[in-house]
Amino acid sequence: MKQQQPLTAPVKMPSEQILTFIDFQNDFVAPGGVLTFDNGKGDTALINRTRAFFQALPRGYFTNAIITLDTHFSDTYAKSEERKSFPLHCVPQTKGWELAIDKKVIESKIPVVQYVRKNTYDMWAGTIDTVQCHIPSIKEVVLFGVASDICNKAAVAGWLKRGVSVTILEDLTRGIYKQTADVLKEEPFRCAVQNKQLKTITAPAFLQRIQHERN
Repeated sequence: MKQQQPLTAPVKMPSEQILTFIDFQNDFVAPGGVLTFDNGKGDTALINRTRAFFQALPRGYFTNAIITLDTHFSDTYAKSEERKSFPLHCVPQTKGWELAIDKKVIESKIPVVQYVRKNTYDMWAGTIDTVQCHIPSIKEVVLFGVASDICNKAAVAGWLKRGVSVTILEDLTRGIYKQTADVLKEEPFRCAVQNKQLKTITAPAFLQRIQHERN
């Protein structure tokens, strides 16, 4: 397999609040995806809510975003541990690997978007691309995507470990076996919720919060 070049050049991310959008790819959420919800039917309502959020998001509210992309290759996936649980999915240059909403919508609202490809559940593993950010300058992360009990869970745990507060947009997430509310009953999430380092809010309520901040 050829050495994969990063989708985005390393960037400094000085914003105190950044967005993290997890694995929102066709193979997971769109009708006909390899591992999509509801036995291949997909979750068009989730896609529509997520698209509507980005369309309503004021441009520049987030100056930075990290978008993770689950990424696998046929020649290596057959030997992976993940293959024992899931068939090959999210192969680059296929429709299933692409985001389920037009990335131009996202990039029109957020000036700096970093795409992080990974071939494991954890965005912090650095298996293909490494997350590029200056952790001390980040105070809060707003996070959503799929799946609540796998890749979202690993992403949240990584941010908490690094001392960053996390706000989950709960209506823009979905799990395979557990939903966000049940995941947050586990440790270390339950403790983080009690300490107010981790919280949930709906996308409409978050947008209202932005409007209130700007008035």
